[in-house]
Amino acid sequence: MGIFRRLFKSRSHPRFYTNKGVVVVIGPYDSGGREVQLLDISEGGCAFIYNGTKEELKESGMLSLVADNVPYLDRVDFHTASDCPLPDTPNKAGWLRRRGLEFKWIGDTDRKRLKTFIKDNSIGRAS
Repeated sequence: MGIFRRLFKSRSHPRFYTNKGVVVVIGPYDSGGREVQLLDISEGGCAFIYNGTKEELKESGMLSLVADNVPYLDRVDFHTASDCPLPDTPNKAGWLRRRGLEFKWIGDTDRKRLKTFIKDNSIGRAS
């Protein structure tokens, strides 16, 4: 399915892989949301891998983008675009899942912060 999407529908924004230590906090940063390692990001959304069940994380809500324990963007509205198990990844706590999020509307000021976040924390363009 992913091959067909790449062939026939290009992405609106390029994706970039992120440095280690860059996380997404599902829920507002200041209220102790769940922290997960960010895989890649674009101006339109992001993706991460988490351990657990699909039901453990909200399908939509708010997130914070954090690098080196400093929040760049807080309370970004999102909804889940995809959430699927990674094949052959059992571990003690369960199966790993990859979740793709799409950002809802972001204002001009936050869009500039998002671009700065991507520039400061990316290690290369994703395919």
